Amino acid sequence: MKRSQDKKRARSGNAVKSADGILYPYSRQDVSDFFGRHPSFRIAYLKIERSIDDLGHAICEIILKAEGERLLLQGIEFLRNRFRYPPHLDAVPAEVRKALERQVIHRLLETRVTETPLSEKELSYTGERVVPATAPFHAYWMHARRYGFAAKRCRGKRVLDVGCGSGYGTRILGVEAAECLGVDRDPEAVRLAGSLFAGPRVAFAVGDATQLTFLPDQAFDALVALEFLEHLPSESIPAFMAEARRLVTPGGTFVISVANRVHRDKEENPFHLSEMSFEEFKALLETRFGASGIEFFGQDAWGGTWRLDRECRIERIRGPTSDHFYLAAARSDRSG
Repeated sequence: MKRSQDKKRARSGNAVKSADGILYPYSRQDVSDFFGRHPSFRIAYLKIERSIDDLGHAICEIILKAEGERLLLQGIEFLRNRFRYPPHLDAVPAEVRKALERQVIHRLLETRVTETPLSEKELSYTGERVVPATAPFHAYWMHARRYGFAAKRCRGKRVLDVGCGSGYGTRILGVEAAECLGVDRDPEAVRLAGSLFAGPRVAFAVGDATQLTFLPDQAFDALVALEFLEHLPSESIPAFMAEARRLVTPGGTFVISVANRVHRDKEENPFHLSEMSFEEFKALLETRFGASGIEFFGQDAWGGTWRLDRECRIERIRGPTSDHFYLAAARSDRSG
């Protein structure tokens, strides 16, 4: 009996770490520290996303603001008059939960207003750059799972996150990494990332991923490029790949994704310049790293349910594939 209880506790602990440390940029400790610093705060933004196919199910996301600091409360589920919080929000004080839940219920049942106007336009969802809590949750979850995938391969490493955007992914990587630098060529994105997600082990800088001359050779044990490759013009891809090889230590890790160019259900995206078929993606990586040092994975888009454990899973590619997105984890070998 005791052994069974021990196994149950172990599984529970792993589940908490997975949700707490990998899928959200703020940890339980971050949330606890925020409320410790700010006994009073205000709700700056509240969004309620109704489920497509689960009647009465909603995802609630909230931005709190206090003395110029913001905290994003993500992934709060509401179903049949009950709230369910992700493990990283266990640290939200009971009195705060009650106040937030009253407002959510009031909006759902009485005012039917499901989104607060944003006072800060830079937080808004543009259809491309994902800012947690303001982007559609399905878009965030898809991206977060990719960063969670990468974070598991960055434990204890010096990590470069290329094309970091608003920075939430860099912060997710930083949960496992020894240190993590996010770079993006857009100064506005870097400023936003710094205001939301900078921390003791997480920093941001402006930089062009095809020409990161301010960074020395072999400065990182791992390089992550997610939601990035398809944004490069095809003629810039060789320069980026050369920079990746220069910056990563021998035996280091390279994690990259790309959108599938030939998926039958994909939406046209004007920001995507270099989507690839699996064969094209595979050839690009094998030319640079050699086939023996690469693992390939696929990820499908949101299926329309709110079963988060089942949605947007990343699975190893073992045969013919037509996933919405492809990922690769490669090992840098520059001994030759």
